Amino acid sequence: MSQPLARLRQRLGLSQSAFAKLLGVHAMTVSKWERGVAKPGLHQQRILKALARAPDRPKNAGKGATDPLRLLSELLGDAYAQPEINLGTLSATNRFAGRIVELARGDVMSKVVIEMPQGVRIGAVITTDSVDRLGLSVGSKAFAIIKATEVIVGGM
Repeated sequence: MSQPLARLRQRLGLSQSAFAKLLGVHAMTVSKWERGVAKPGLHQQRILKALARAPDRPKNAGKGATDPLRLLSELLGDAYAQPEINLGTLSATNRFAGRIVELARGDVMSKVVIEMPQGVRIGAVITTDSVDRLGLSVGSKAFAIIKATEVIVGGM
C-alpha cells in the first residue's frame, strides 16, 4: 500500500498531516501506512478507494466537478451508497466485472447486458425488483458471476 498511497496523497496535493485529517487518523498513522508498517482499516480503505477513483470520473460529472469539497462529498457518498461486497467469499470462480451497456426493463423481469473491458458481453435476465434494489442502470459498474454445472460448446 505504501507507494500507491503516497502517490495518491501527492496527487491530491496534501501533506501527511492534511491527509490524516481527511481520513480521521493521526499523521503518524499515514506515515506508517506509507512505509508499509501498518495498513488502513476498512473505513479508511473505503475512503481511499473513493479518493483513488476521483480521476476516473468525467471532468463535468456532478456538481462537484470544480469544488473539491463537493467532489469529496460525492465520492464518499458513492463509497457508502451500497454495501461493499467481498467477492473473495464466494465459491464461484467465474467472476466478470464490467459496465452495463444495455438494460431492457420489464414489469417483472429485465434483461441486463454487462460489457467487460475486453469487449466481451454477458447477458442475463433478472427480476426488475433486483435491478431496482441493486441500483443498476446503463453505464453503471456491475459484475456477473457464472456458476454452472454444465457448459454447452458448439463448433464453428
